[in-house]
Amino acid sequence: MPETSDTQTHHMKRNTTLTVLIGALALVLVACSADPELAATAVPTRTPAPTISPDLPAAIPSDSEVDRKTAMKLGIDLHRQLWATRPSSNYKFGFQWTVGEYAYQRANVEVRVLKGDISEVLWADNAVKTDGTEPEGFVVPDEPDINDYYSVDGLFEVISAAIDSEPGRVSLGFDSSFGFPTNVSIEFLPGSEQNDVSFFAAQLVPIAGPPE
Repeated sequence: MPETSDTQTHHMKRNTTLTVLIGALALVLVACSADPELAATAVPTRTPAPTISPDLPAAIPSDSEVDRKTAMKLGIDLHRQLWATRPSSNYKFGFQWTVGEYAYQRANVEVRVLKGDISEVLWADNAVKTDGTEPEGFVVPDEPDINDYYSVDGLFEVISAAIDSEPGRVSLGFDSSFGFPTNVSIEFLPGSEQNDVSFFAAQLVPIAGPPE
């Protein structure tokens, strides 16, 4: 059913509010990066944020004390809300893990998602699957293991779990239009049982799929 003008206006106001809150929160996250123990960097927009209206609630109340972890989790939640405004749950995007023992684990792939769940993962045309460090007789899989990859919603879960595990350094970048994570690096201190999380995601576009 076509959206009415009132509904469209509501969506526009909601998106503008989220954009403003995310822009304001970026200032908090950048301020956190001055702490030598944990650098938190958010890159939520590539274009100037709209002017903050005095009628909008503050992203962080002026009289509150927000620690670094809380600020980062608030930023993640705001971008997750922006992601919820996407036009479709059928989409594809380019993805690359930047940590992994073998080259194929760090190779570029295309992740295809239907109704919010991964349907297929393909090697990208420019995927570098070997680098000469593989042991003799090593065979690269014909296809990426779908279990090693996530939908955008799954990536948000991975990031949140890593933040809860007390990392030593965090850098988070998000798409300015739909809020999905684009450039993430979460590093743990030596001796930690947690694995670092580091990836790039880009070129997300809707694809044909089943009705939602």
